Amino acid sequence: MRQDDEMQKSRGISDLQKTIEDLRQDKEKLQKSEELYRFLAENSIDAIWWLDDQFCFVYVSPAVKGILGYQVEDIVGKHLFSILTEESIKIVTQGYNKRKALQESGQKWESSTYTVETIHKDGHHIWAEVTVNPIFGPDNRLIGYNGITRDISERRRKEEIIRQYAFRDSLTNLPNRRSFEDVLGRIEAQHRKSEKPFAVMFLDVDGLKKVNDIYGHTAGDTLLQTVAGRLSRMTRKQDFVARFAGDEFMVILPGIGDARAVQAIATRLIESFHQTIVIGANEVKIAVSIGVSFFPQDAGDVNILVECADQAMYEAKKTKGSYYVCYEQLRQGIGQEWRNML
Repeated sequence: MRQDDEMQKSRGISDLQKTIEDLRQDKEKLQKSEELYRFLAENSIDAIWWLDDQFCFVYVSPAVKGILGYQVEDIVGKHLFSILTEESIKIVTQGYNKRKALQESGQKWESSTYTVETIHKDGHHIWAEVTVNPIFGPDNRLIGYNGITRDISERRRKEEIIRQYAFRDSLTNLPNRRSFEDVLGRIEAQHRKSEKPFAVMFLDVDGLKKVNDIYGHTAGDTLLQTVAGRLSRMTRKQDFVARFAGDEFMVILPGIGDARAVQAIATRLIESFHQTIVIGANEVKIAVSIGVSFFPQDAGDVNILVECADQAMYEAKKTKGSYYVCYEQLRQGIGQEWRNML
């Protein structure tokens, strides 16, 4: 009996020693894992961080200085929202509420990625891509978050350049035809809700070919840039000016619903082109032909609306001077008598 007790005691001691050794090895693994994590965090160009359940920083890697200009000790204890713009706070809050609702409905709360504007220590804004992971305790209670912040300012800058090429005319720096069509579609959609009228003005520059032939295409480019500048200055703040193609320009006029309302704007534009344009050592005079159509009186579809303005512009062009014609005049069959000459 005593021998059995001794054997059990010996076995128990052996099991205890094994447990202690396992714990020691687990502790070493955990320590190595933590050391590896810290090494990666502290040598990453991306900022790695931990937040508590109140969105306050409890840890942030040294990369935060390269991204936001703060020392680590300046960030720890700060609230996340203190380094986000108002719009970005809304984005993060909406994302949090959505994922919190999913968790409460029994679904898994997975990591999420946001593109946000962060505030640098000196006050300027930095575009960042932020990946957030929730941290849950043993009782499945949310106890905090960890994540990675990456500076994507350069990527955004390149994307903006691409967007500029896609939506702006490189010569005049005005919005291009694609941008015009996009804005026109949005204004049409707004009209469906508010029934606020608007007009489209189709403007053609008469004399560009002559300038190109006599003075060269560089002079022609300067002429188009001058026209673009005058259009931008002579229209209202709420108007949208775009280069449509070649020597053609378009203007969207929100709130303009009839010929009387458009008269002041068209008159101002035509008068501005009575002035000579200086190109190098040369002075040139041009004329502009303008066609105007109104939504929804002339057309209930914006593509047809543009065609109506185009037809009115060609009617104005027949007179060989600076004129504007409203499409409703053509619609009423009056045409020639309704040309407006200044």
